[in-house]
Amino acid sequence: MVSEECVIVRIEQGKVVDKEVVKGEIKDVVRNFAKKLLDEWDVETSDFIVLRDNYTISLKVPISKEIFEKLRKYNIRRVGDKAEAIIPIYEITYSNRWTEETFQTDKFIVILPYINDKITDEVINAVIQTLSQEEEAETFEE
Repeated sequence: MVSEECVIVRIEQGKVVDKEVVKGEIKDVVRNFAKKLLDEWDVETSDFIVLRDNYTISLKVPISKEIFEKLRKYNIRRVGDKAEAIIPIYEITYSNRWTEETFQTDKFIVILPYINDKITDEVINAVIQTLSQEEEAETFEE
């Protein structure tokens, strides 16, 4: 059996500044990392938010046994010529601010199961793109 690994991605100003792969169950990694971030959190100027979301990954079949083992617990299934799985992702924001009507995220962490580098990059790019679109939409609504 493949031991579980998670990737912790530190994002500042919409750019990846650090990636770290750690061993452990995702729920434990998220809890422990959130506790560490409490020391970096400025309680007077920022909210501390932990969000859980799901992300559907899609891979061409056949997939390797190693990838299959990593995805087994995430309801992997075949859809046409692809394998799909829904993985949990956690976003922790600890440096953010409200400016008039917009919510600006300066620093945040994304934690997800580590499958491979390609999937990690895909998820992180999607998170950054979604966040920047939300910030742009809030600015546009003014």
